[in-house]
Amino acid sequence: MIKLFRNNRRKFLSENKFSKYLAYAIGEIFLVVVGILIAIWINSKNQEKINEKKAEVILMEIQKDLKKDIESSTAVVNTFINYDSIARLLLWDKLTTNEMFGISNKMKPYEIVYKMLTFKISDNGYVNYNRNLNNIPTKYNSITNKLKYLYDTRGVELNVANERVRSIVFENIDKVNTFDWSVQTIKTGFPEEGKHYYAKNLEFKKQLITYMNGIGNIFLTTEIYKLEAITLHNEISKILNTDDYISYPPSFNSSLNASNGKHILGKYKLKETVSEIFPSTIELREVENKLQFFREGLPEFRYYWNGQTTFLNMIDQQGLVLTYIRFNKSKNSEFFVSGGKSAYAYYTKVSD
Repeated sequence: MIKLFRNNRRKFLSENKFSKYLAYAIGEIFLVVVGILIAIWINSKNQEKINEKKAEVILMEIQKDLKKDIESSTAVVNTFINYDSIARLLLWDKLTTNEMFGISNKMKPYEIVYKMLTFKISDNGYVNYNRNLNNIPTKYNSITNKLKYLYDTRGVELNVANERVRSIVFENIDKVNTFDWSVQTIKTGFPEEGKHYYAKNLEFKKQLITYMNGIGNIFLTTEIYKLEAITLHNEISKILNTDDYISYPPSFNSSLNASNGKHILGKYKLKETVSEIFPSTIELREVENKLQFFREGLPEFRYYWNGQTTFLNMIDQQGLVLTYIRFNKSKNSEFFVSGGKSAYAYYTKVSD
């Protein structure tokens, strides 16, 4: 082809047909330019395919991180519920001396104020996504802002909550180490002065409240993050055109088997409370696969399953209500309902 072009140019020049030569040369240049443009276009399309494939791999990596976070958030929430329940018992002097200081206890109840409760998210996929942001195809623009919001806004909120709890715990440790009886504990065992501090001292009650506020923030930020992580995970599946979807929240039917699930439903009477907001009798119902705390004249409270014995209140992103129902591990005829530091109650089931 090149030899043909060269021979034609020589022919036109030898025949002094300059105008034909010029037209031919322009045509030849045009063909070369078109060829170059076609080559660039093909290369661009190939690069787009490469970028798209890489973006898909990164998005799947992000989904893997989100699944890990969703799973680990359950452990964080379960630990919060355990610590929060213990803190309420301490706050309202509901533990016996043996329960507080018995040698058989693996962890003394008062020691919760020295326990960390934090939630660290997995963001390797997101870091990788940002590193390749300039090469991410425009078709993924809709997900970019949502990723940024989850990791750069909700992630920062989690870090703040984590640092707050760390600060509270370190302050509590530093404070207890200033007491003479704390040194005596290391040398000769737990003195009566130390027992009185944890059982009756107002300063320890203040520490409890501060600690409860701190882990309460962990609970809220973790639940909000989990909700948005599930939503984002499912949106990525939609973009990638896969069937990898996570349901939220878990249904009541998915939490317990049919017999146990039905067993906890029914009427309950108030056993103990420190607040007037709880009615003397209530009924637990199943409504749209959620557990409903029901009483005529009360607002509707529905809970979703968080574990074999625990139901959490649906998180409203506007109101951020923090409540939970926790059943006695040994039987489903008694439960503890939490509605804040000064609002909790115990209920026992009314015999059928």
